[in-house]
Amino acid sequence: MTNKLLPKLIWEGDLHLKINDVSFYLSYDTDELLDKKATKDSYLLGKPKHMVEKSVAIGQQQSICKIFEMGILQGGSVILYDQIFQPEKIVAIEYVPEPVDALVSYILEHSKLDAIKPYYGINQSDHSAMEKILSAEFPDRDVDLIIDDASHLYEETREAFNISFPYLKKGGLYCIEDWAWAHWTGDYWQEGQNPFLNGKIAMSNILIELFMLTASRPDFIKDIFVDHNSIIVKRGDGDLPTGGFNIAEHYLLRGKHFDTWL
Repeated sequence: MTNKLLPKLIWEGDLHLKINDVSFYLSYDTDELLDKKATKDSYLLGKPKHMVEKSVAIGQQQSICKIFEMGILQGGSVILYDQIFQPEKIVAIEYVPEPVDALVSYILEHSKLDAIKPYYGINQSDHSAMEKILSAEFPDRDVDLIIDDASHLYEETREAFNISFPYLKKGGLYCIEDWAWAHWTGDYWQEGQNPFLNGKIAMSNILIELFMLTASRPDFIKDIFVDHNSIIVKRGDGDLPTGGFNIAEHYLLRGKHFDTWL
């Protein structure tokens, strides 16, 4: 249990949130998240209310001092985690190469140059780039919380897990967001109307692999918590192998090979 006093969340409906002197506007509309620009008067946050409250619950259960996030978008989640957890360090990567103006302003205005480290133009499945960042920023492999809110694609998410999971401390949490898009209702998800995800492998496959890993190696994964938005993996107390990690090498399947079919 953490002893850190978490800030109070002030809600105005389900879309407007204020923490300390920082205001957020919540949206789950893809077009709005891509087109609407965040400002210091209202940082744009691509999460529903219950996911924000889930973050608070995490902070109430354990101390979160070091965070690694994949997916910056408009910068709202980085700022949210900084406000909620008040961590020692947040390192975040983003595929888009251009810096997010709102996040740059927040870092400068709140004197967070040493605490918040954004990296732009980074593909989460780029082993060399990811390893370079993680080894430099977390040489002791002591990350408390890893959040994957990046591509939402199976192969990229799986590779990112292989790269970053070894940097999670024992008892730390690894969160994969928006994993269930292949099973959400509506033509946008079920009839191929989403141009980015249409024809892609379902993220459910990584959940299956994680289930198998926790069954075979509970010393690697102690618990898995799943809802319609998120997968949260709790790291076990075992020592991971050095020299590279591949999830497929550590779960048992009666000699069979797991292949994606969803």
